[in-house]
Amino acid sequence: MELPRLSKTIRRVTVVERDASGETRAVAVYVRRRRRKRQTRGLKPVERAVRAASKAGDAFATTYRSRHRRSNRKRRDGWLRDSLLNLAKAGDRARKKLDLARVLGW
Repeated sequence: MELPRLSKTIRRVTVVERDASGETRAVAVYVRRRRRKRQTRGLKPVERAVRAASKAGDAFATTYRSRHRRSNRKRRDGWLRDSLLNLAKAGDRARKKLDLARVLGW
């Protein structure tokens, strides 16, 4: 059975068949091989830490931006009045995303 051209997002095509005894079983018709990541072994933890820091920074910016907008809508110069609270809350969210124990492999 020849498969048509598949999108790169498709990883596997499975067909359900009946065998001679009548039981159904799944048969993988197509499995896309994952390309092996080329990276120096010693840099793996460094890359993981950089990626985690990037996610934490993204969480900080997103949280702060939404709290800033909400403070501004609530009252005049609200972003300035609530700035310390907004920064603290955004920092908490970023700290939770940056799980150092997992990043460092402890």
